[in-house]
Amino acid sequence: MTKKCSKCTQELDISSFSRCSGGSYLRPECRKCGYELQKERIKIRKEQGDPAHDHKCPICLKDNEELKGVGGKKTKDCWTVDHNHETKKFRGYLCHNCNRAIGNFKDDIERLWRAIEYLSPKNEQKC
Repeated sequence: MTKKCSKCTQELDISSFSRCSGGSYLRPECRKCGYELQKERIKIRKEQGDPAHDHKCPICLKDNEELKGVGGKKTKDCWTVDHNHETKKFRGYLCHNCNRAIGNFKDDIERLWRAIEYLSPKNEQKC
């Protein structure tokens, strides 16, 4: 059985993919791409240091205390390194959920604007 890597787009045997931590499904990127992504994150964390003690997610505005246990993060550090995958430039520390959300939108601003438009009250239909 095969699966397509979300990063390198190669069709690979499923043995090339790791299980999601705590999940019963396979990660979207192959092990090789996952390793490269992890190296990028570690490098950025070393360069940027840890977020401030009173850091809040710039999207949902939650702090570390409110985020404990979210996204499988049981450690004291709930912050995810957000960076541009093309330029490798650091954007900031986000909570797991917000990082996943913008990742699911493929960092596409136009797609995000369409989502905002879709969520606007004028789109609600009366029952």
